[in-house]
Amino acid sequence: MKLNTFRILLFFSFAFVVISSLGCAKHPKGKEKPAPEEETLESSPLPSRGEFNPDFDVDYSPLKEEIIYFAFDSAAIPGSERGKIEKIADWMNQHPQTSILLAGHCDERGTEEYNRGLGERRAIAVREYLVGLGISPEKIHTISYGKDRPIAIGHTEADYARNRRVETGVIRK
Repeated sequence: MKLNTFRILLFFSFAFVVISSLGCAKHPKGKEKPAPEEETLESSPLPSRGEFNPDFDVDYSPLKEEIIYFAFDSAAIPGSERGKIEKIADWMNQHPQTSILLAGHCDERGTEEYNRGLGERRAIAVREYLVGLGISPEKIHTISYGKDRPIAIGHTEADYARNRRVETGVIRK
């Protein structure tokens, strides 16, 4: 009887140790550090969405030449794209009463949820760069469309590259 009780106790102790060690992992392997090219952003507080409708009250034509493109699976702003953001800041300084909407986009690869998050991180990265250039954070709104609004319909790397972007729209209200 004592031997059976000991075996049962030993079994449950072993099971408890195995189950608790599985539940203690804080980060999945490979996710402990951001990728080397990714910058960790400390975001300034986002303004409220305000009284505008992103589908009807935003005009993308004034800054249509300043689309910022990103590498695959990245929200890090490539050095080659920073000049476009500086042009947006110059435009904002010339139009101080204007607010903008930064719309983040992704290519079709990845889940809907992942791409929404990546699009938002891209828009916030551009926002923080603009804030660093002296643009008031209250004038910069963000939104993510994920993979819902591709600019290039196709399945080539060139199509994917055109869809990984942040577009800047002028809020008309």
